[in-house]
Amino acid sequence: MTKKTNAEDKPGFSFPDAKILIVDDDKITIDVVKLFLKNCCNIQSVYNATDAINSLIKDKIDIIFMDINLGIGKNGIEAVKQIKKMPGYEKTPIVALTAYAMHGDKEVFLNAGCTHYISKPFEKNDLINLVNGILQK
Repeated sequence: MTKKTNAEDKPGFSFPDAKILIVDDDKITIDVVKLFLKNCCNIQSVYNATDAINSLIKDKIDIIFMDINLGIGKNGIEAVKQIKKMPGYEKTPIVALTAYAMHGDKEVFLNAGCTHYISKPFEKNDLINLVNGILQK
């Protein structure tokens, strides 16, 4: 049997100095992302846009995973637009991490300022490959 190759098999997948911020109002999604990326980098999480902005002010983040529907307060798109205006975050990769997966949704989020897109539910290897690709650039 041939072993399937994935990002975990690639040399250099560990980025101990890289910082990822997950912004999602769903604890299960946060827990899954943390589980899938636990040996990759430093992971922080918040449940809303206001806490995301405050986290970004306090600490330089390398990748932001942004849920689009955050429930109360600003939605993910509003947060992305505000983040892109923050000094030092103009070019930071922001991944739309969302259950919106209808035809055209990805383009809407990319046009709104997200640099990448992954839809829920996602596979472990898809998430790992996405993060690995972003951090290797």
